[in-house]
Amino acid sequence: GAASDEFASEKVRLAQLTNKCNNNDLDYYIKESGDILGVTDKVKNKHDAKAILRYVLEELINFKKLNN
Repeated sequence: GAASDEFASEKVRLAQLTNKCNNNDLDYYIKESGDILGVTDKVKNKHDAKAILRYVLEELINFKKLNN
């Protein structure tokens, strides 16, 4: 369905981003990944890689809590 196509394109875009980045690009990688996954719009400071990571980790923790 459309949702799986959208997810596949996210996976492809993340793979392409991963292939073109190295350790020196970590800040850029996090920001771009956040953008691809639609996380950036949910963070106050869209240019702060730490804020993006914090949001993702909080979401993961909440997800784990719900599924236990």
